[in-house]
Amino acid sequence: MDKALETYLSLCTEVYDLSKPNPPEDAYAFYRDYTIKANGPILEPMCGTGRFLLPLLAEGFDVHGFDASDHMIKALHAKAKTKNLEPTIWKGFVEDLKRPEKYNLIFIPTGSFCLIINPVQVEKSLKAIYDHLADGGIFLFEAETLQAVPQAGIWQGSVWPKPNGQKIILSQLAMMQDDICTSFCKYEMMEAGKIIHTEIEELRVKIYEQDQLMEMLKSTGFKHIRTLKAFDQSSGSTKQDESIVYECRK
Repeated sequence: MDKALETYLSLCTEVYDLSKPNPPEDAYAFYRDYTIKANGPILEPMCGTGRFLLPLLAEGFDVHGFDASDHMIKALHAKAKTKNLEPTIWKGFVEDLKRPEKYNLIFIPTGSFCLIINPVQVEKSLKAIYDHLADGGIFLFEAETLQAVPQAGIWQGSVWPKPNGQKIILSQLAMMQDDICTSFCKYEMMEAGKIIHTEIEELRVKIYEQDQLMEMLKSTGFKHIRTLKAFDQSSGSTKQDESIVYECRK
């Protein structure tokens, strides 16, 4: 039976693009610099709607990508069409990655790697990424810290207007249990004062201790692992950082 993603459905995908139409300038410049230095094929797992992938592709970089969400992939194709781009993308989970290519750079921005919760899937995902790196290649990703966890038990809301006059209302509640932050998200599509469609998702993010993640990366086989302040190649991470960038070389 094919695996199915229970999150990043249609309304979540729309809010994703409405709230983040372009990559943050500092993050894009950071990953773009690694892309230039890669001097070869690049892979972005969990690429979403192409917020990073499409601008890099438009600049002429050889970047491939994949995502487990049908809705994200559909949105990526639609955006690529408007930009006259033909990306090499496919649907899939990280742990199932099996491609003939070896990549000089594999990167996962915005903390998406920590959406992989199951320990067995995490281990398989790291192994798959390692196996698809060229010798000397770099795996680059972000992981959120406890500093980024929203205050538990408080409902938060936002409204995202669409060009056609509809609005998407997002209500969310975060809860922390052990090392998993769960956000209960309710998306409601409103048209002419009425709710016409509702989706509810549970978004779970693994919050790692830095030493724990370092040991996992080392056991996978990565060498020369560095932790960086987002998004500064010259500065190491601190305990106050909301996210840490891990640079791992094969």
